[in-house]
Amino acid sequence: MWNTSVKIEYIAGLIADALENYSVNGVNAQFNQVIVELRNHFTNCSEEEITDIISLCMKMYSSRKIEHADLVLTAPDSFRVKTLRTKDTMRMLIENTEKSLTITGYSISDYFAEMLDAIIKKSQQGIYVRMYVNDIEKQKEALDRLMAYRSRFLQVYEYQKQEDDKMAALHAKLIVSDVKKSLVSSANLSYHGMQGNIEMGFLIESHDKAKQIEEVMKEMVRMKVFSRLRE
Repeated sequence: MWNTSVKIEYIAGLIADALENYSVNGVNAQFNQVIVELRNHFTNCSEEEITDIISLCMKMYSSRKIEHADLVLTAPDSFRVKTLRTKDTMRMLIENTEKSLTITGYSISDYFAEMLDAIIKKSQQGIYVRMYVNDIEKQKEALDRLMAYRSRFLQVYEYQKQEDDKMAALHAKLIVSDVKKSLVSSANLSYHGMQGNIEMGFLIESHDKAKQIEEVMKEMVRMKVFSRLRE
């Protein structure tokens, strides 16, 4: 016998399939099945309420599909270019995160210490932080404080050196906030990355892209490309 939660999960799956089919193929035939199932399993709902349910699901689906990207730049202050700046964007992402934060770092210096403190504070507030670094030993001085605060909410992963390719490294530079916003940039977490060099990247507002990045990083952990450093 079905309980309410199973019903909702079943109907939600049907609605998701119908929305995806309509989005990709422009075919709305599956909505007829959704309406039939809603009538059968939620007999107290009026026709107007059923329409409202589907309409609400469509709005939620559409909002998740909206994608937006802005150029993010590191350049001398004398550059009169109207665009987001790397350091400000990184700080904004970290400070505004409410649920989860993923960061990768190829090169991390003491210049990033203030933001590392903000990251530690976020983890102490119950926000899940996953930080992926290339070489702990080479950045030990900058990361010592972060390492001391490792916990269930603050997890640090190190790239595992490849025996057959000594030059291989974690070279990706990105931050993902709340599986919604992703900064993908050429900038390291250092003075030159955020102020001295010319660096470019994009701040992407997309649940799908952010989720894809998260899944790639987690898959590499499962494949032992990265190893979690225990508390």
